[in-house]
Amino acid sequence: MQNLGNIVDSIIGGVKGTVPVKGTVVLMRKNVLDFNDFGASVIDNISELLGQKVSLQLVSATVGDPNNGDRGVVGQAAYLENYISLLPSLAAGESKYNVTFQWDAKTGIPGAVIVKNHHTSQFYLKTLTIDDFPGKGRIVFVCNSWVYPADKYNYDRVFFANNTYFRANTPAPLLPYRDDELYHLKGDNVTGQLQEWDRVYNYAYYNDLGNPDWSPALARPVLGGSAEYPYPRRGKTGRPPTKTDPNSE
Repeated sequence: MQNLGNIVDSIIGGVKGTVPVKGTVVLMRKNVLDFNDFGASVIDNISELLGQKVSLQLVSATVGDPNNGDRGVVGQAAYLENYISLLPSLAAGESKYNVTFQWDAKTGIPGAVIVKNHHTSQFYLKTLTIDDFPGKGRIVFVCNSWVYPADKYNYDRVFFANNTYFRANTPAPLLPYRDDELYHLKGDNVTGQLQEWDRVYNYAYYNDLGNPDWSPALARPVLGGSAEYPYPRRGKTGRPPTKTDPNSE
């Protein structure tokens, strides 16, 4: 039977050692989409995103790191390089950048990417595309998400390659990252009022339809979660309860 090293070598065409892997990143700066945010012009200059302001690290989908709970091996950090001037394929407000990863061939095929924003304002990340990964070809990461400054998160922002799996078929090195992502989206680890960078997609009952602290006449029943009012649901906010009624926000 082939050992793991031989299997990985065959997957990526026998390439060995560290190889440069080139990709392109498409993003939109905050001031493009938020016309009412005058402070967003802080990154109006395209060069503000170059250097080490935005880092990307590929994560292996085929080789786990035994020193990190068999999670996919994380590659070296790469940074946005030269800005590619406006192209016909870009929509208004989009910017496209080159990025070059130094990828260790023995870590196999990447299936996720960790993105860290070291700038002071968020940006909208659309895609990361690797056009010609050795032995694999084109790998696309469809992100379509705001990436806030890294100090807003207590975890890494992870985006996955545009492949669809049932859980049982998900590559084992990616499963911990998938589970972490679901955990953060549920928001069970978040206390206090949710902020926009918390990314929580959980639900709550409609318990904010009145304001009993202002007047008893403004008290309203909680809709949802009872035999009389089982539905509907609204987005979870984590706001503190009213003083008059601890079940209402």
